[in-house]
Amino acid sequence: MFDSATDEYNNGFRHDHKTFGAMIYRLVSVNQFRPAEGMLERMKQEDCEVTEDIFLTICRGYGRVHRPLDAIRVFHKMEKFQLRPTQKSYLTIFDILVEENYVKRAIGFYKEMREKGIPPSVVSLNILIKALCKNKETVESAFQIFREMPNRGCQPDSYTYGTLINGLCKLGKISQAKELLDEMEEKGLSPSVVSYTSLIHGLCQSNNLDEAIELLEEMIRNGIEPNVFTYSSLMDGLCKGGQSSQAMELLEVMVRRRHSPNMVTYSTLIDGLCKEGKHREAVEILDRMRLQG
Repeated sequence: MFDSATDEYNNGFRHDHKTFGAMIYRLVSVNQFRPAEGMLERMKQEDCEVTEDIFLTICRGYGRVHRPLDAIRVFHKMEKFQLRPTQKSYLTIFDILVEENYVKRAIGFYKEMREKGIPPSVVSLNILIKALCKNKETVESAFQIFREMPNRGCQPDSYTYGTLINGLCKLGKISQAKELLDEMEEKGLSPSVVSYTSLIHGLCQSNNLDEAIELLEEMIRNGIEPNVFTYSSLMDGLCKGGQSSQAMELLEVMVRRRHSPNMVTYSTLIDGLCKEGKHREAVEILDRMRLQG
């Protein structure tokens, strides 16, 4: 159909970067990457303008299907098309590498980005902090960058704090995470549901269940609506702490607030109830799960 559009017009109709871009977007959306890259070559042959956004469509597609090295390969093809990648392109690839846990490669890419004259920004430093928070050995470096951000003209935002809180909780550094939550609130920044959920999960993992419940109540008071992951994390902590009855009560709260329990929520409750010998309640939850579908 794409080719027939040209064939049907004898008056000189030619595809431009918009029609090529739309076709490439469609191909990438159904994971047809080779034909999509073939379209790039065809654009070059037909002397059609190839834009940075068209390249990034393919790069993001590769990132979505967990093929970061292909994303980098396509990124480097830009130069063959006389395109100079901008900050947007560098940040896109940098974020893909971090998301896919190619941390060393990501940090090397960040250095390359800086050498190319791309200035630091809140976005780039947030991604770098996220990369450094993935390993216990580099968390201190993440904090150092965080503290130096204002000196670089980059004020930490809610995402910066949330990234650090999430990273610290995953590494069991709950006290530091709590201090950061307090600090961001002092600065007038609103913690996200993700930040609260990370900290609630961390508190449950360290068996600080009372604090986790208090934090849930605090987030609701602050107008931050818990999600299914927030409730499931707290239920998991309660069940592991031998408090499955309280977890059942939390399930009712969750439903009243119009959140649908998922498979993890139900499995957590059933497991906790069975471990406490509450088999009748466990069967009731199983029936409820089946009814929900």
